[in-house]
Amino acid sequence: MMISVLCVDDEPNMLYLSKTFLEKTGEFVVDTASSAQEALTRLQQTEYDIIVSDYIMPVLSGLDFLRILRKQGNHIPFILVSCRGQEMEIVEAINDGLSGYLTKEGDPAYNFAMLSHRINQVVSLKRSEEGWKESEERFRFLYTHMAEGVALFTLIRDENGNPVDFRFEDVNLRYEEIFNYTADMVRGRCISDIIGYVPCLLACSSVVESKTPIFFEKFLKRPSKYFSISVSPWLETGFAMIFSDITRRVKAEEQLRETSEYLQKLITHAGTPIIVWDKEGNITQVNRAFEDLTGYAQDDLIGRTIRCILPEDDTERLFSIIHLTSLGMHLESTEIPVRIKTGDIRILKWNSANIKDNQGSLRATIALGVDVTREKELEEENATAVFQLKRNLAELAILNDGIRNPLAVILACAEFQDETSYPRITHQVWEIDKMIDQLDSRWIESEKILKFLEKHYRIGYTGKSGKYSESSDLDQVSG
Repeated sequence: MMISVLCVDDEPNMLYLSKTFLEKTGEFVVDTASSAQEALTRLQQTEYDIIVSDYIMPVLSGLDFLRILRKQGNHIPFILVSCRGQEMEIVEAINDGLSGYLTKEGDPAYNFAMLSHRINQVVSLKRSEEGWKESEERFRFLYTHMAEGVALFTLIRDENGNPVDFRFEDVNLRYEEIFNYTADMVRGRCISDIIGYVPCLLACSSVVESKTPIFFEKFLKRPSKYFSISVSPWLETGFAMIFSDITRRVKAEEQLRETSEYLQKLITHAGTPIIVWDKEGNITQVNRAFEDLTGYAQDDLIGRTIRCILPEDDTERLFSIIHLTSLGMHLESTEIPVRIKTGDIRILKWNSANIKDNQGSLRATIALGVDVTREKELEEENATAVFQLKRNLAELAILNDGIRNPLAVILACAEFQDETSYPRITHQVWEIDKMIDQLDSRWIESEKILKFLEKHYRIGYTGKSGKYSESSDLDQVSG
């Protein structure tokens, strides 16, 4: 980075030589002024890294120029060029903030080389000081306004070198807010004087000795909050203690744990069978109702594939339906039979939900089953009864026709009987015919009842086998 220099001298030749030599090095950009007054004007218009001024000048000397600058609060590096015999004035100038001085006597080339070296030296030091000061200010700002409370301590030892206490050196604003102690209240005092005891003495002394930080979490009665605390070495005999308030996180974790325990109890003690499997189809949890239904203990099932509870003759087809949940789909009143420990089959209607992690990835599926085995048996019995009723009605219709035909023959034969027998025979025929009419009426009413049951209660057969027609398995799996 180029160094900007303002050279001030009342001799034009010296200004020319100074500018020429310094700029020839490629390190400097040089402006010139023939008097201190002109230099003051230039300083109002341009910023420079350093001033090189002759000591003896008319009106205002180099020393006068320096004093004016310092009085104005301008601390720009300042090198004074003087002649021999002016050492007392130079000492006085140093007291006024002079950065360095050189003499004009001797070899000019050597003098200008020394001037170049001295300018570099002074400006580098100034820039380092400014950088250090800027870093310190940034650190102080960050330290003061940190979201965490910070306290700086010095470890106190007894005459035998054993740690006995630690002394406050400083605290930041957040520490003051957390503990309600201002920096002025604690600075220079031992912590035992403030709170009545020395917390974590051995741990903190080990940090000072080993120069290795430690971290822990602790509940502090004052201010009745949870903190994550880090202790780090600071200087030779001190340490920094940083307090992060984690009360909200701890309470959220406690609430989450309580909620999880509540849900776990709810699942465990629910009266409906519940099973959980991972995305590979391995069982991770069952509740007591599921144990009661199947006869398997939870330990018998955890870690095993869900295939182990499916009927052996239809395992893969049913597993393919269940495995659709790993693709994000879920079961909706899907009938899936379960093989219990005795080998018997129970039919359950399953509804499932997918469990996802914070990133939205599937972790597991939880399914709730309703045992509809008895319901299916009753449906089968109802269907059998309806089927038998339909068959009886059909046979009754045939029987009615079968009875009427012989009656017609009997009535025709009665024509050939004597007058005494004919009326009695015809009377009986008509009585039988009335009963057949009543049977026809009851048959029609029975047909209406069957249609009503089929329409409103879905009772009916699809074929001679007596099996119900059912929707496709995939129709009962939703995305």
